[in-house]
Amino acid sequence: MAATGALGARGAGDRAAGEDGVELQSFLESAGRSLTGAQEALGSTVNLQTDLVIASAELEAKVALKTDSAGRLAVQPLSSQDLLQGGLSADGISTLRISFVATAGETPPGTPAVKPSRKPAEVIAEVRGRQDVATLQNILGDLKFEAAFVPQTRRWMVTAQDAKGRLVREVVLSDQAE
Repeated sequence: MAATGALGARGAGDRAAGEDGVELQSFLESAGRSLTGAQEALGSTVNLQTDLVIASAELEAKVALKTDSAGRLAVQPLSSQDLLQGGLSADGISTLRISFVATAGETPPGTPAVKPSRKPAEVIAEVRGRQDVATLQNILGDLKFEAAFVPQTRRWMVTAQDAKGRLVREVVLSDQAE
């Protein structure tokens, strides 16, 4: 079986290919390149700064796990058809979950620090007051809120997680009070 799509594209630097799958590190690098390409494409049509367009993303893939002769872990993405047909020659089958989180680049030395005009508690209170968040809290129970200031865009990113630690809402707010 040959993998398809952006993650299945194998470059010259990949150490394992074909029926043996692709080395795990190469798979992860390819996934990262695919996400970067998608993010750049998002901002290109509307002239957005793409540094923080996608704050986080998750990739989940069912894969066959194999170990090559050098002991490196290789993965082979599986389709539903592969799983139904069976007959896979693998050391194991697993679900690979990859979480990508955007980070801001380093601030060049000598660049003045941008300080927020609002406090984290203030932006969290604004998010708590939203109808959609109140509805989620009524359904899911207490939510844990965190606020992070992004100086490059002068915005706050506020996240809400349920009791199980699942991200249930992410809101981006201006640093200027409305």
